[in-house]
Amino acid sequence: MLMDRLKSVRDKDRTQSHEVAAALYVNYFEMGQNPFEFLIDFGQYHPSAADGEGATAIHSRIAMAPPYAKMLSELLAHSIRTHEAEHGPIDTISTPTNPMDSVLSPLGDFEARARALRAAPHPLHSLKDR
Repeated sequence: MLMDRLKSVRDKDRTQSHEVAAALYVNYFEMGQNPFEFLIDFGQYHPSAADGEGATAIHSRIAMAPPYAKMLSELLAHSIRTHEAEHGPIDTISTPTNPMDSVLSPLGDFEARARALRAAPHPLHSLKDR
């Protein structure tokens, strides 16, 4: 029922807009949450042969209220089940001792960086002031 309702809204929105959103490749993400929102940073990890460490470039952030984060989680779980039913099981990237380690390990100073980015002037806002 939720999926049908969301599909209806999505299809209606698509017919009203002819713009296509840019697709960005993601192989790295960080997640954080506080009482009011869930924050997800998306980016790309670029390995570096020189230092062996590599670098991560964050290119997008999504902030959403907890009910929408839960809805996103349900939609993603549904899409994964559908994908695996059609194409077979999805391989896991790694097998950490604790599955949450792969999600929680990049958090580090996530909240501090999130606050700093929210406080910084947005590049599009500075263009409007010119």
